[in-house]
Amino acid sequence: MTDGDMRYGRCGVCGGGEVYRGEYVAQAGLRRTGAGKFGSRQPVFDAYICAACGHTQLHVQLDEKMSSYVRNKLDRIPPQKSIAAGGGT
Repeated sequence: MTDGDMRYGRCGVCGGGEVYRGEYVAQAGLRRTGAGKFGSRQPVFDAYICAACGHTQLHVQLDEKMSSYVRNKLDRIPPQKSIAAGGGT
């Protein structure tokens, strides 16, 4: 497997090798959880979609300004060995 990174052309969920790439432009913008509509940035993501199971992965196209925004405005998730129960999708 590819450790779940679909940029290598294999789906980390079903193992399928039919992965396609497109771009996703966030219309509402990227913002801190619960921040409402203010303070959002409109990023462009590389979207990787598995045609076999529909699993999708998004990778933001970072420049210095977007990287700074992410570091200063969003909540950081520290590295963990596993996701705690009820910790997300």
